[in-house]
Amino acid sequence: MSSSTSLNAMVAPESCSPAPYGRACEACVRAKCKCFYRTPPESGCERCHRRGIACKQSLRTRKRRAREQHDTISASTSAFALDPASTIASASESASTPAVASLSSQLEAKLDDIMSVLRSQVVDKYTLAPAQTLQTATPPTSYNTPSAASITAASAPPRDPDIVVDMTTSAVRLVRPHTPPPSCHNPIFEDVLACDVTERLAEEQLHTFRIAFLPMFPFIHLPPTMSASQLRHEKPCLWLVMLCLTTKSVSQQFAMEEMIWDIISRRIVSEHLADLDLLLGVVCFASWSHYFKKDKPFMNMLTQLALSLATELGLHKDVPMNHQGRKRSHGAIAQNEPLQKIRTIEERRTFLAVFHLTSSTWAAYRKIEPLRWSRYLDDCLRILTEAGETMMDILLVTQVKCQLITHQLTCPSIDDEWGEDGLKTPSAVITAALLRQLEDVWRDLPPPLHSDRTAQFYINSAKLTIQSSAISRSSTPDHANLAQFQRLQSADVTLSTIEKWLAMFFDMPLFGWLGISVDFFAQFTQCLVILFKLTTLEITGWDLEEVKRRVNVFEVLDRAAETVDCVPGTLGIVDAEGPRRGLLFKTSYLFRAIKALFLAEMGPQKQQQSLPTADNGSVGLVDDGYFTDEFLESLWDEPWLSDILTPF
Repeated sequence: MSSSTSLNAMVAPESCSPAPYGRACEACVRAKCKCFYRTPPESGCERCHRRGIACKQSLRTRKRRAREQHDTISASTSAFALDPASTIASASESASTPAVASLSSQLEAKLDDIMSVLRSQVVDKYTLAPAQTLQTATPPTSYNTPSAASITAASAPPRDPDIVVDMTTSAVRLVRPHTPPPSCHNPIFEDVLACDVTERLAEEQLHTFRIAFLPMFPFIHLPPTMSASQLRHEKPCLWLVMLCLTTKSVSQQFAMEEMIWDIISRRIVSEHLADLDLLLGVVCFASWSHYFKKDKPFMNMLTQLALSLATELGLHKDVPMNHQGRKRSHGAIAQNEPLQKIRTIEERRTFLAVFHLTSSTWAAYRKIEPLRWSRYLDDCLRILTEAGETMMDILLVTQVKCQLITHQLTCPSIDDEWGEDGLKTPSAVITAALLRQLEDVWRDLPPPLHSDRTAQFYINSAKLTIQSSAISRSSTPDHANLAQFQRLQSADVTLSTIEKWLAMFFDMPLFGWLGISVDFFAQFTQCLVILFKLTTLEITGWDLEEVKRRVNVFEVLDRAAETVDCVPGTLGIVDAEGPRRGLLFKTSYLFRAIKALFLAEMGPQKQQQSLPTADNGSVGLVDDGYFTDEFLESLWDEPWLSDILTPF
């Protein structure tokens, strides 16, 4: 017998017959050896008889595969077949020699032991290790959906080395599986793990955020199919800010605020992290920062931080043309063609939201000028108009266009001349041109947005800014008093715009008061200040009694205070214990302060004439016990306070 004769053929008597395909016994299947049935077949196979073990028929029947796979398996089987060593080949002259049978049994026994050990290691690696990882990595949470750690542990392929046994060379090799690198670890997700909110409550708060907050400032697109759990995994920072704004417990709101500040100070400032989630979280936190204002506003600092994050991410400009490195193709070095990465709709929307935030900060505090308009911003505006995902994108475009129009009157430029009262008064030609631009914005709106409350708020607020600037225009004496008539006409049109804006404001449902942003509140204070100026405007032909009959500024403040007092009880919002109060619980006191300041500015003679005759003291005048020096000092940062002292 030659040295290339296989071991199975060498130890199998001629009276044995090979087992049919797929009918080998369990011992031969485990050892990957050829199975030979003895005569009669009930006595078991030759290998089990020789080793003195029980021959058990395999319970699984192996089916034949396709021809291609069968050839591959046959080739693999021959490669893994045990080739006898030269010592065994020289010592074996016949299959029936007892020494050869004894040596073969020893080799087969060792092979069985090796395969059993390797098989047990593989089983432990693929079953026990992932289960232990799930038990140790899954954080305690009240969500029913799996956390990000559990999803990663369950879906990630094993990183332990695989076992490859080369039977031809009697070698055992450890091979690392070819798997992609693990996904980047998000430290923000770990920061929000302490926020333990049930899945049902998180879904309710996400619904509130969709219907009350996003319509005021649609800085992000949240698909209707996106759940709160999915938002938590994709954008944990924004998820935390969303929960903080929509919670019904003010004490929990203040606790989440501390978590947000910790993420901002530790992750952004100290560790210099920057991604789209952090940017959106800062934009959202800054836009509703009046929820957390204590003694001094911090919206200016958050706006600067949002600008820094947007610049760090490169969102302030389009992606330049870049080249990938060289790559080898078919044995030759080939240069890749230049690839242009296109900015996504989400990135363009986010940068427009940053511009919106800078404009809102300027309107509220007038310390940080709005972001300078650029060609790239114009492209973002055009692309979002043409390829927006929802009507909310068109609403964001409308808000930005209204801000751009008002910037021509309220923001300084290089050639603007400043005086004590601000920018110089625009001419009648500029005023008419701006009003035409505003009409074009309204005309370009899709029909569904003509009835949108937020769009009407921004259109009328921009119109109010333009029309009120015309009242400030000094009138030159003429024989026909045409300039005086134009000023009276501008005042009357301005009063009509205020009536329209306030009518929509008080028609807003109570849950809409939750989503009032800093920019929207600045529009409300603008209406109050201009209405107060019209109430005290002393020009020939202007009827002050008619103004009070149409819109009384003190009745507006009384009604606003009564409405905001009804919001917490109706929506089930609970105030915090301690000196610090929630926004909805102290806003009525702010309206009292505005009313008291208006009365003090009018003087004692006009106070009784301006107060409503049916005033029952529902809001009353100033409360000396509440308006401390710290509270009054905090109002000095509000620009509307200086606007009260500036006449038309």
